[in-house]
Amino acid sequence: MMLNDVIRTRRQALGLTQEGLAERLGVSAPAVNKWEKAIHYPDITLLPALARVLGVDLNTLLSFQEDITEREIGLFLNQVYETAGTEGVAAAFSLARDKLREFPNSDLLAYSLAGLLEGLALMAPDAGEQGDQAAWTEEIDALYERGAASADPKVREWACTTLAGRCIGRGELDRAQALLGQLSDTHRGKRTLTAALRRKEGRTGEAWELLERELMDQAHGIQTTLLHLLELALEEEDRGRARILSNTACQAGAILGLMDYAALSAPFQLAVAEQDGPAALDLLARMLHSLALPWDTGRLYPHIPPKEGEQDSRRTLIRAILDETARDPDCAFLRAEPGWPELLARYQIQN
Repeated sequence: MMLNDVIRTRRQALGLTQEGLAERLGVSAPAVNKWEKAIHYPDITLLPALARVLGVDLNTLLSFQEDITEREIGLFLNQVYETAGTEGVAAAFSLARDKLREFPNSDLLAYSLAGLLEGLALMAPDAGEQGDQAAWTEEIDALYERGAASADPKVREWACTTLAGRCIGRGELDRAQALLGQLSDTHRGKRTLTAALRRKEGRTGEAWELLERELMDQAHGIQTTLLHLLELALEEEDRGRARILSNTACQAGAILGLMDYAALSAPFQLAVAEQDGPAALDLLARMLHSLALPWDTGRLYPHIPPKEGEQDSRRTLIRAILDETARDPDCAFLRAEPGWPELLARYQIQN
């Protein structure tokens, strides 16, 4: 990591602004900004104070060595694993410490080693090494904590996720909640971990709802992927594959408790591609009918309350679907079906 990167990443990890760092060193904020952009470098007389404020030694601060690459990290993890098998877990920890001293600014290396060392510690024989377990656990925790404070958002989210799970397992519920609060709402796994935390807190109703929402989202994700695969099969004129994907989507939707609007989207798309008027009209009618009725969530999603104004939104969606079908040139065959005017009249849409 270059000097400017060391200054920036350590400052951010410590929660300092450029102004805050400048104040501690008796320089201006624009000067710090130029250091971090590698436009200028700090005066040599400032280096000892700068290293102390950033919590690094001078060797680390002045290192012009490029950071360890992801490929090198992968190869080193293999070496640590092999060392544990041939020389023991204590030797693997020692090897890891040496590498961390060699690359003290690589949060990715620290996080990656934490996960491997945690697994190795669990496999350590009880005899002879049991006394080291507490020290190893403390060392692993420190690596994860370092990752949670990393300036690298990817490493930080990984570490916060792992630490949250460890804290839940230990009963450190307030700490787990704080870590989960650092994750974005779209972070994969946040909802499942939050559900585990709510279970520990005795808030099982919230845990049920969180997990049911997770299941529902993943079910819709499966349907979306199957639709994309169906589109690809149709583009390649592979009707056999398209039928398999259509049937799979329909069966998956039924198994996962989705409404017909979602479960029948793939069969409807296939019927349109094949210009099968009766089948397409029947599927469309069933899809719209499912939108017109309250969704029965009782089988798999009983803890998810209905959204306010949901039926109004569905009526709007029904109108949009029929309007689009009425304009789509690819659906001209469907509009020629005898039942098309009746379908429009059912939802008070003028032909």
